[in-house]
Amino acid sequence: GDKMKRKLFSTIVLSALLALGSANTADAAQTVQVTLPGFDVTLNGQIINNENRQYPLIVYRDITYVPMTYYDCRFLGLETVWSQEDGLAIIKNNMTGAYHDYVAAKPNRKQDVAQIASGKIAVNGVTLDNKQEAYPLLLFRDVTYFPLTWRFAVDAFGWEYQFSHENGLVIQSDNIIADLIV
Repeated sequence: GDKMKRKLFSTIVLSALLALGSANTADAAQTVQVTLPGFDVTLNGQIINNENRQYPLIVYRDITYVPMTYYDCRFLGLETVWSQEDGLAIIKNNMTGAYHDYVAAKPNRKQDVAQIASGKIAVNGVTLDNKQEAYPLLLFRDVTYFPLTWRFAVDAFGWEYQFSHENGLVIQSDNIIADLIV
């Protein structure tokens, strides 16, 4: 059909570009401007130091993004699984890890550049069309970053989510509250 022809055409065009050696993958990826948050971000009671963090929280289109590093995922009660065939899967689980601060050698720039993540992405088993997302998952310093939108933070993961000028962004994942009660 029409979709198949378009896919074949874009594959041929991409192959030709790659064969010419004029496009490396970073150039081919769509880049976007990101900034460090200009407000406090507290995740599960921990204020995040974005100034010197190797994988700082970043802001794109007024939405805060969190890095999907091994420790950051565990800290928020999430798990990521990546495979060549299925791409990236982000799953809410009930295990919680301790907070881990990734300290960088030098302070972060207030403005930087990230890429829109490509490849297959699924959240709680639902596949996303990342290119169509208003707040797509981003790639920054080779780590996938996840948008803390209401849809994901509250609807998909069941977190408490508050924003105020005094406290900034405050997120509490439900599994940690449960752990404290026990």
